[in-house]
Amino acid sequence: MSALTVNIDLVALMRSVRRMAEPDPAQAAVLSELAGADGISVRVRRDRRYIRDRDLYVLKNVVKTKLIVELPLADELIEQALEIKPWMVLFVADHADSDSPVTTIDFAAAPVGFNEVCDRFKGVGVNTGFFIEPEADDVRGAARAGASAVLFNCSGYTQARTLEEARGELDRIERASGMASKHDLAVYCGRGIGYKNIQPLAEMGFIDEFVVGYAIGARAMLVGYQQAVREMLSTLKNVKNAR
Repeated sequence: MSALTVNIDLVALMRSVRRMAEPDPAQAAVLSELAGADGISVRVRRDRRYIRDRDLYVLKNVVKTKLIVELPLADELIEQALEIKPWMVLFVADHADSDSPVTTIDFAAAPVGFNEVCDRFKGVGVNTGFFIEPEADDVRGAARAGASAVLFNCSGYTQARTLEEARGELDRIERASGMASKHDLAVYCGRGIGYKNIQPLAEMGFIDEFVVGYAIGARAMLVGYQQAVREMLSTLKNVKNAR
């Protein structure tokens, strides 16, 4: 059975609407772990619009499983992550001064010393990974950089409009996952994954962990965080039983 990491960014986004102290992402993290989540993830923006600096320090203290932090390759954020020492740092490409979502790392275009950054985190006992497209070149780029994991962008699959398109994306993810496993990279999948589309991915057998945020957060508004997480874990368990 693949593991489940719960992304709690939606809680921070809701908090920002009224610029108040609640809802508290840390409380969502605790409830998710009590329900059986294997990890908690957050994404830190340069402008700290949703997840704030204080959130990271609080989460470091309250998360009992593993804390995964997604962040762009910005010096200030890197230094902060080195101080906090989450279980894993996942590097993403962002767009400063824009509301555009983060994008995947392009190893061919980004003039960044990825190996040096990964080595710095390894030196303090922090795992590293990259948010990438499920493509062979990107998997090899992550492996050359010294990462321990990759987070595949599954939006091509989760946003597919036809069955044929979805099957093509699943094949793409499966091939990339197999290559990542050969390079001893843990395989994480995220972006748009929910209760209705996770099963075909889980049936591959290559996916080590799913990172699910919006679907669980939206469901939690109706049934509560613990129940929403339990339902997602039950979906994963049923996949295992069906194989």
